[in-house]
Amino acid sequence: MALTAEVTTLEENRVRLDVAVPQDEVRKRMDAALRKLAREVRIPGFRAGKVPPAVVLQRLGRDAVAEEMLRSALGDWYNDAVTESGLSPIDDPEFDLDSVPEEGELRFSATVPVRPKATLGEYRGLEVGRAEPEVPEGALEEQLEALRIRGARLSPVERPAADQDYVVIDFEGASGGRKLRGVGARDYLAQLGGGRLLPEFNEQLAGVPAGETVTFSVSYGDDDARGELRGRTVDYSVTVKQVQERVLPELDDDFALEHTEFETMDEVRADIEKRLAEAAEQSVDELFRRMAIDAAVANATVEVPQVMVDRRVGAILNQTAQQLPQGVSFEQYLAATNQTIDGLIEELRPDAEMAVRRELVIEAIADQEGVEISDEQVEEQVRSDAEATGRAVDRLLHELRHHGGWETLRADLRIKRAVELLIEASKPIPMAQAEAREKLWTPEAERENAGAEDSTGKLWTPGDTR
Repeated sequence: MALTAEVTTLEENRVRLDVAVPQDEVRKRMDAALRKLAREVRIPGFRAGKVPPAVVLQRLGRDAVAEEMLRSALGDWYNDAVTESGLSPIDDPEFDLDSVPEEGELRFSATVPVRPKATLGEYRGLEVGRAEPEVPEGALEEQLEALRIRGARLSPVERPAADQDYVVIDFEGASGGRKLRGVGARDYLAQLGGGRLLPEFNEQLAGVPAGETVTFSVSYGDDDARGELRGRTVDYSVTVKQVQERVLPELDDDFALEHTEFETMDEVRADIEKRLAEAAEQSVDELFRRMAIDAAVANATVEVPQVMVDRRVGAILNQTAQQLPQGVSFEQYLAATNQTIDGLIEELRPDAEMAVRRELVIEAIADQEGVEISDEQVEEQVRSDAEATGRAVDRLLHELRHHGGWETLRADLRIKRAVELLIEASKPIPMAQAEAREKLWTPEAERENAGAEDSTGKLWTPGDTR
């Protein structure tokens, strides 16, 4: 399809696409729309789906067929024009189309906001603070204790249940005197205070010995995600069948042999210390990376469109909702964190804007440095990803090439390379020196802020006597 598109730059990061669609393509899409309508419309005297296209055209008229055609074809043509023009729209377009001509090419225009271009300042050779890797105090002990907990065993006890004990229970629930299906279990093992039981269960079962039954009620809100419980008050009957306590093992060589890949606890400790050191180094690298990017952002100028901020906030909210535990609605999350949706949006907006600003500046650096990613580099990354995830390379390559994702991956790799160039060009300095520079103060600034009258113009640093 020899579609042509002409781009006109407008104000406020908007462009107008003037698109011309060849006559043959318009006819093909009109015929497809006519066949679709012939399968769907019902006309007396014809079986469903068997109406001749000519009859459909006569009954409905050409305008109705053209309208059906535009419903699917206009978006496709617009996307093709965007791809051909190399644009990066950030919102939906506004179409301008008079009519579908009976002969000749079809013309329409689409006005759409696009990603703005950042104006770069200095970004090479920036001095950026770099911290020294430091393993948090007590981190080794925390990791060793976690190992003990994973290797713990449960032992029955002849005493009432206490916090952190495990209980084996039978329970059932009823509402309005009728037993609820699916609300109950036999030989259910749970830990008091372990996070899986409702607070009411933890409260009622604490102090109960094996062999006793307790009854209590739990009221569920109208917004509960579980339909069988929503808005109900459920009367529970719970029988404690066994109380078990967690017995922690000794961290000796026998433990290492049984619960780890090592033969001695000295080897276990050495491995943990190595991984903690690597994590500390990675944390320092990530902080340096972020500070280098932010230093380049501080020197750049870019107007961030509100629509990009709004969409980034929406993406964060969607990700948060998807990560909630099963059965917890977003409304329940807001209530538990004492927030409103409007308040949360406003709280997220500054971080979302900064994230977009970083992206735009890195894109500008990629343009300035002429960063390009070849098909071979994309394929190399796909092969690496496939190997890391255990997927078939050829299948993953086919999916990305034919079902979307190839160009997205190329763009991601391009941004990654631009960040690498920025980091390579940055000059690490001690974090204390960087923090001191943040506190640099001039008498001019002091005069503006406090009304001081005299000034030498010399930079003042912490430690100066005046």
